[in-house]
Amino acid sequence: MAANTEYNSTSSKILGSDRAVASYIVKEARSITPTEWDGWLRDSPGGGHFLQSYEWGEFKKRAGWKPVRVVLERHGEVVGVGQFLAYNTAPIPGLLMYCAKGPWLPWHDEEAVRAFFEGVRDIARHQGAHTVKIEPEVSEQQKDVKVILDELGFEKARYDLNLKTTLVVDLSRPEEELLMNMKGKTRYNVRLASKKGVEVVEPEFEKGWKTFYGWMKATSERKEGYLLRRSRDYLHDVMRDMYNAGQGRLFFATYEGRPLAGMYVFTFGKKYWYMYGASSEKQRNLKPNYLLQWETMRWAKEHGLTHYDMAGVPKLEDLNESNSLWSVYKFKEGFGGEIVDSLGCLDLPVRQMRAAAWHRFEPIYYRLYYKLKNNIFY
Repeated sequence: MAANTEYNSTSSKILGSDRAVASYIVKEARSITPTEWDGWLRDSPGGGHFLQSYEWGEFKKRAGWKPVRVVLERHGEVVGVGQFLAYNTAPIPGLLMYCAKGPWLPWHDEEAVRAFFEGVRDIARHQGAHTVKIEPEVSEQQKDVKVILDELGFEKARYDLNLKTTLVVDLSRPEEELLMNMKGKTRYNVRLASKKGVEVVEPEFEKGWKTFYGWMKATSERKEGYLLRRSRDYLHDVMRDMYNAGQGRLFFATYEGRPLAGMYVFTFGKKYWYMYGASSEKQRNLKPNYLLQWETMRWAKEHGLTHYDMAGVPKLEDLNESNSLWSVYKFKEGFGGEIVDSLGCLDLPVRQMRAAAWHRFEPIYYRLYYKLKNNIFY
C-alpha cells in the first residue's frame, strides 16, 4: 500500500528499541500525516474507533496528553495500530499511557498480539511510563485473547473509562428490514413523528451547539443518572474540533422550524457513535427523539456507514430496572441493536513500584482533578 511505503521510507522515526518477533515489527510512528494514520486505522482489523483517530489524539494533546502512535508491521505492511495518550502523573514519577478504545490488532493471531505488546512495553519504558492502560474492543467471550493478555501481565483496571457494554445496529441491511427489526412501539413512534410533521436537519454548528448545550445542562439538572461531568468548554471544543475535522455531526429534530431534540454523533470509517443527546421539554408527544434516531440512521446509510454504535448501556450483570441507565437502555433497545460486551480497561504495570503507587493514588488524583478543573481526568 502506498501509505505504508511512504511511512517506511520517509515519515517514521524508528526507536532503537524496536522489537521484531518472528515476522512482526513494532514501531513508534512519530512523523506521519493524519491521512496516513487514519488510513492505517480504517484498514486495521475491525476498522478502528474515533478515539483512536489522529484528530482525537491532537485534541487530547491540547488538553495535556501526548499522543504516542504505535504500528505493527508484517512484511512491510501495517497490520495493526494503537494510539496511546501519555500523561505525566506527578507527584508519582513517570507517565501513564492510555489507549482509549484500542488497540486495533489481528486479535486472532497470538504471535501478532504478543509482538505488539512486547514492543509497546519497550516503547513505554523508553517514554518513562510506569503503566500502560488499554481498552480493546474485544468481546468478553474471546477467552483465548484474555488468556494471552493475562500472560503478558495485564490486570483488570479499577475503572472502565468508557462503558464496556453497548448496543450495535448493523446498517448494512435494507431500510425496510431495519424498520421491521425495531420494537413495535419504536417503529410506531418513528412513523408518528413523521406524520405529525417533525423534520430532521443539521443546524449551523455554533448556533445549534448553544441550544444543544442548554438542553444538556437542563437535562442534567432534572434527570437522575444524566450527569455533565465535562466542563462546558471541553464539550464545546471537542464537538467543534471533531465537527471541523469531518468526524462529528450535530442533528436536530424540529417542528415548524423550532428545534425539539438533538444528537451529536462521532464518525470514523464506516462507523458512527451516538455520544451526546438532549431535548427540550416541549411537545414530547410528537416523539421527536425517535425520528431523530431513524433519520440519522438513514443519513449514515446514504454516506456508506454500516456500523452504528449506540454507546453505553448497563453492564449485563446490572441490566435491571433499578439501574440509572435502564430508561436509556429501553429507548436504545427499541431500534434493534445487539448487545456487545467488551473486556473493558486493562492495566499493564511497566515499572512495578511506580505502577503500584499510581494505582493507590489514582482515586485521590481523580477527585482532585475534577474538583480543580470541573472536568474528569481521562
